[in-house]
Amino acid sequence: MNTHFRHSRSGFTLVEALVTIAILSIMAGVLISAFSSATTDTSRTIARQQQAAIQNAVNAWVNGDTNRVNVINAATGSAKLRTVEEIRTDYNSRTTSLARLNLVASYLDDPTKNHFFNTTTNSDKIKSEALTATKQYITLPTWASGSYPQVLLTAE
Repeated sequence: MNTHFRHSRSGFTLVEALVTIAILSIMAGVLISAFSSATTDTSRTIARQQQAAIQNAVNAWVNGDTNRVNVINAATGSAKLRTVEEIRTDYNSRTTSLARLNLVASYLDDPTKNHFFNTTTNSDKIKSEALTATKQYITLPTWASGSYPQVLLTAE
């Protein structure tokens, strides 16, 4: 009786190992891409929130009582309010975005204000880390008559 021994093999063949490595590589690439997109999306969201924070500061400055009072009559104690045109002239007399941001800075919280002032190096492009990551900047253009001052988020 002729007995043949079967050798049982354990482990992977070379082809199986290569296929497994290829599948793991593809999965890693997809995962890295997803995390990269999430980081970019987060930076874009933060950039829009920073634009909104500055727009809110501009709105508060325009409508704020401290900005509106022009002269207090010492005899009567009454205050003369500035007109919108006087406020617009004051805003437009600052010729750069950074100077206009400085004008409304008291309406921003200290960490946000400090972050903008520490990150901005060009007086016409307000920057932050999130804005730099998304290759964007914020501008405060001239306030046109008949409109409201705008805060623009612009791509570089």
